[in-house]
Amino acid sequence: MESRSGPGTGSNPRRVSVVQLICRAYGLSDASEITMEHIDRYVAERRRAEERTHQLRDRFRPHIPRPRAAGDAA
Repeated sequence: MESRSGPGTGSNPRRVSVVQLICRAYGLSDASEITMEHIDRYVAERRRAEERTHQLRDRFRPHIPRPRAAGDAA
């Protein structure tokens, strides 16, 4: 049996569009209110959040040493 992972596999598999995300983030009533400023700001915020996530993951990831190969010098 295949393991499914990624978006849409949680308890609420309904897809949310980027337009909906931008409208929710900035309190807009519909897509007609979205400007290029909203899009640029949303993209910049997502990039910063993604960078922070990677930094935190790297910081809290335990260092597990690689096992030595049979021919490695000790």
